[in-house]
Amino acid sequence: MDRQKEKNVEREKKKVMFVKPHLETDAVWDPIRTCPYIGARYMTSGLKERGHDVKYLDEVTRNNGLENRTLFRRDMINGETTETPVETSYEDFQAQKMADYRSMTPESFVDKYSAFGEDGEISRTMVRTGNDLEDTLNDIGDMNPDVVGIPLIATANYIPATKLGRAIKDRFPDVKVVFGGQHISADPEGFLRDNDYVDQVVSGDAISAMTDIAEGRNNDKIVYGGFRNFDEFPLLDPSIIEGNDYPDEPIHTYPTDGRKSVDYMFSKGCFRRCDFCVAGSQEGNHVTPIDYDMVDEQLRIFKKNGIEELVIQDDAYLWDKNHVREHLPKLLGLMKKHGMYWQNNGGMEFEMMDDFVTEEILKYNSSGEGRATSLYVPFNPRTWNKGQSVSGTMSERYHANLDNLKKLKDAGVFVFTSGIIGTPEQTRETIDEDIEMNKKLIEEGYLSSALSLSATMLPATKWYDSNGHNIVDKEDYAGFSLFTTHHSTPHMSPRDIETSMIRWSQELDKVQTTYKWGTGFPSAENGSNQDLKRGDE
Repeated sequence: MDRQKEKNVEREKKKVMFVKPHLETDAVWDPIRTCPYIGARYMTSGLKERGHDVKYLDEVTRNNGLENRTLFRRDMINGETTETPVETSYEDFQAQKMADYRSMTPESFVDKYSAFGEDGEISRTMVRTGNDLEDTLNDIGDMNPDVVGIPLIATANYIPATKLGRAIKDRFPDVKVVFGGQHISADPEGFLRDNDYVDQVVSGDAISAMTDIAEGRNNDKIVYGGFRNFDEFPLLDPSIIEGNDYPDEPIHTYPTDGRKSVDYMFSKGCFRRCDFCVAGSQEGNHVTPIDYDMVDEQLRIFKKNGIEELVIQDDAYLWDKNHVREHLPKLLGLMKKHGMYWQNNGGMEFEMMDDFVTEEILKYNSSGEGRATSLYVPFNPRTWNKGQSVSGTMSERYHANLDNLKKLKDAGVFVFTSGIIGTPEQTRETIDEDIEMNKKLIEEGYLSSALSLSATMLPATKWYDSNGHNIVDKEDYAGFSLFTTHHSTPHMSPRDIETSMIRWSQELDKVQTTYKWGTGFPSAENGSNQDLKRGDE
């Protein structure tokens, strides 16, 4: 059945709400990020296309959520967790933190701010960001949905997501509460065991699975969505995220100079099997084919709704040299047709940044009909070689590609990379080598910035399976973040890893302009990465 015929099918109308929970993040290490979950947007768009009454609530941003930030301490000692309010304002805390960051040595800073004490004790200064829970429950009561879907994309947000789910079930026992997302896919049985109020969970892709749940065709406790090709997904309806108070320049993205932006993917899946990555570990994972007619129509819809900039989140934007010759000009041609600015946040494969790719991007930028504004080009650890400096190895193997990065940067593209700190084989010495190499690449004009990420061992990854025993406390959910340490290694304690992350940021801030969303420690030139401007102000 084609898309138009499917839209015309008569079916019982259901009321479905998706709720992105508020955030509880480590106030020292973890930046606040604002973006609608793309998976929930696809599910909402698909159900709306089928004639159902659907609504998307983002509890981080809506109802002035970004202005509602409160600090508290979460202490985890001997298996017991306690939470205590902190009287200091979030703004004052951040100002003091940044003053200390700029004046203290890494060791002194970690002595003051580390989450890790003796004997495995963990004490984090946390910030809750988002809409008041009672407002959420009132909106649910007003809609009286048949189903509420809660995406648990990040393990780090486990506690607020499950608090939300429990509160919904307590208030509205007849509403079907459904969870999905990466964390659920990693351990659906365990999640249900610990959250017995949940009616159903979706493991894997939820686009079709959520439709089956809403329309009553699948009442299994665990619904297996599998891995779906991208051309099976619906077109995104931009109106879905209206009314959620997203900032003009969301901090999950490079500043757009006032252009309305949206996260988007041209493809789904990845050709790699990286130890640290959830996507690469998903059963059935592969790079899906691109439906260019679908992309063309989607960009037309975006443009009609005032969207001028795409934030590309593909796991593998460039994945095969032969295919790149065909698909990159087609994608750039479609973006040029609709006059789109674009940036890549999912990652451009450095090994693929050859002369052909570079010239195509430069031609696009010189056309006057949109441009590439920023490119994330990670060096590691996709090609990580045990015990060797990642950046050094990459620079030795890909001189020409580095020259191409310089060409793009010289043409006004913000080109940035990342370093992962706390991998099992790393030592302080190899990290120092990576710091010096990245400083050199920035000083010599190849890169704009290099941010540091924690080697977080996420559930369902190879790292988790092989090194998860080094996680200090599996209940320390806030530690499961790309910016927050939660583990030790054979060579480094958690505080050693934190110290290396501060040393990386301090040293590189001497030469770089910090990418706005990408760090809890923005450089002095950029000010605070928490400076937000809402669209209604």
